[in-house]
Amino acid sequence: MNMERIKSIANLSIDFDRIRAIKLDNYNPEKSNILLIEYNARIEYSKNPFTQEIEKTEIVDIISKEFPNFETASLHQDEIVFVWQEYLESNTKFDSLW
Repeated sequence: MNMERIKSIANLSIDFDRIRAIKLDNYNPEKSNILLIEYNARIEYSKNPFTQEIEKTEIVDIISKEFPNFETASLHQDEIVFVWQEYLESNTKFDSLW
């Protein structure tokens, strides 16, 4: 049974098919309550109006949300990781070796 690809958790709409990482921002010791959801890179092509050449751009989308404290952010991170694992398990196609 396949799970829904996009779900809403903690007032965030999350595309579970594109997730690369779910983490708490550890770069700023005063702001460890920021949850980051990093998506796999996507490629966009556009025509440069000055050179008329087609240019390839790699874009990495990141969703960030600040929570009141570290505990709340960590709780939501755990919930999103759990749902992501369920999504991956329900949508992975295992080829039979037999």
